[in-house]
Amino acid sequence: MTIETQAMGSRRAGLAELFRHVAVQRRLLAVIIVLSLAGSGLSLAQPLLVREVIDRVTGSRPLELLPWLVGGLVVVGGILGGVNQYLIQRTAETAIRRSRHGLIQHILHLPVATLDQRRVGDLVARVTTDTTVVRNMLSQGFVESFAGIFTVIGALVSMFFLDPILLLIAVGAAVAAVIAVAWVTSHIERASLGVQNSLGMLAASMDRAIRATRTVRAANATTHEARRVEDDATGVWKVGLKVAATTALVSPISSISTQATFLAVIGVGGWRVASGALTVADLVSFILFLFLLIVPLGQLFGTVTAIGEALGGVARINEILRLPVENDQPKRGPSNNIGDSSLVFEGVGFEYTDHDGGEPDRQATLSDVSFRVESGQTVAIVGPSGAGKSTILNLIARFYDASAGRIFFGGADVETITRSAVRSRIAYVEQDAPALAGTLRDNLSIGNPNATDADMVSILEHLNLGSVLRRSGHGLDAGIGEGAVLLSGGERQRIAVARALLGNPAMLILDESTSNLDGVSEDRVQELIAGRAPGCTLVIVAHRLATVQGADMILVLDRGRVAASGTHAELVRNSPLYRELAAKQFLNRESDGGIEADGGALPYAHDAVG
Repeated sequence: MTIETQAMGSRRAGLAELFRHVAVQRRLLAVIIVLSLAGSGLSLAQPLLVREVIDRVTGSRPLELLPWLVGGLVVVGGILGGVNQYLIQRTAETAIRRSRHGLIQHILHLPVATLDQRRVGDLVARVTTDTTVVRNMLSQGFVESFAGIFTVIGALVSMFFLDPILLLIAVGAAVAAVIAVAWVTSHIERASLGVQNSLGMLAASMDRAIRATRTVRAANATTHEARRVEDDATGVWKVGLKVAATTALVSPISSISTQATFLAVIGVGGWRVASGALTVADLVSFILFLFLLIVPLGQLFGTVTAIGEALGGVARINEILRLPVENDQPKRGPSNNIGDSSLVFEGVGFEYTDHDGGEPDRQATLSDVSFRVESGQTVAIVGPSGAGKSTILNLIARFYDASAGRIFFGGADVETITRSAVRSRIAYVEQDAPALAGTLRDNLSIGNPNATDADMVSILEHLNLGSVLRRSGHGLDAGIGEGAVLLSGGERQRIAVARALLGNPAMLILDESTSNLDGVSEDRVQELIAGRAPGCTLVIVAHRLATVQGADMILVLDRGRVAASGTHAELVRNSPLYRELAAKQFLNRESDGGIEADGGALPYAHDAVG
């Protein structure tokens, strides 16, 4: 999809949506408008005082305090303008802070399914780049334009009483300029939306390239990846040129209309002075009013251009705000209480769908999955890659909702429980064990903000991570780098386990959480889990079957269905698929299975377990 197509596909924002960004500061806006009107009144008084000065000079009358009055108006007007400008900037910054806070809250509360289909860099660009465009518009004359309208009206009325003929000349040129600028602005808004979309694509590409920098360099593909990002940067440049070309039309229109108006007023005004229809003082005053008319008109032209650009940013912001957030209310009935940490699946089915409005994927990921886990038991889920193992964990954590069947947690149907209630009882260690940029303390405190330093140090020592604590001399305040690049894969996984255990969960969910550990480290993790979480229900997905041999129950998944269930010994005897998986990992010689590999063909030809 091209940038232009994306721009056309996004719903364009209206002025009312733009006004909402500042409407929340009504009191401050009222002060700004009052100060702007006072400044406009002082400006409108100056030409009349200058006219009086000229009349007195030509009539040989004393000036008295008039010069001081003119100078005082100039000084007071300048002070009011400075104060007003500060308040305007403050209003813009505060309005965008509120908008960013709302956008951040909304994005971070979007359903996991929606976030899975979005590019991180593009979402970041909407919080940063798009809101900055709106802030620039608010701080560049948007609020002042209301007072500018008052100045324009006051100047027009004064010019009418001075000379209606000259006023017609001035108004004719101004109307022509306004019509031309309005036409240009309609094109600016569309082009600006394209720029914002292209910037989002560029941010997403850079985010991808930086996150995968080790993979890219190891594959010697840095030049290729750089070209991909450069292509997106070129897209920004191309659309930016279109905006520049369109915006550039405003300047000559404004300049030509201003100069033409001024020259026409000077020419016709000079002729009328010579004919006696107009005095010199009236002409000078008229010209000063003309300047007062031109300045706010020019400001209005600039504001209109900024509004056109800002509407593109508002459209992208609103596109995200229109996405529904994750619903934390029970789907049906009053909210029930969670009893124990048992888990029951009854005929559960699930299919992934496009949560961004596209056509759903009709291929079911899970179909008629049923099993029961009592409180304190350990259940392991194994099977070939793509069998649906991680999907079951996503359903337990309420990242997704089942398409069919029922799930019971702690004896209650999950559709009668809030998501937050479920998540308050579980801890989830993901497959890639993500860690946040920051310190060890930052990462561990996510599991339990009230955990003491002693708790954190103790659990790290138990997981054989004392060397990480002492590596830099900063202890828990040691930085781990962006994406925890300063840690090994095994260290990241153990820190993820430590973070989960600090929360004292009723159910611990482990998704390949020890895949990067050696045998000794894995034993330490299992011992710590058994020691720190007695009575905790464990749900484990593992590649290595040796990890789960001692589970109370092992579920064997195949193509989204439960192909078999039981203990390790039972499955080795009764499940051809499990026996195949065990044979590939040399577990078929385990004494409890009592089955020797004969080297012959196995009844299934699946991929390696994943």
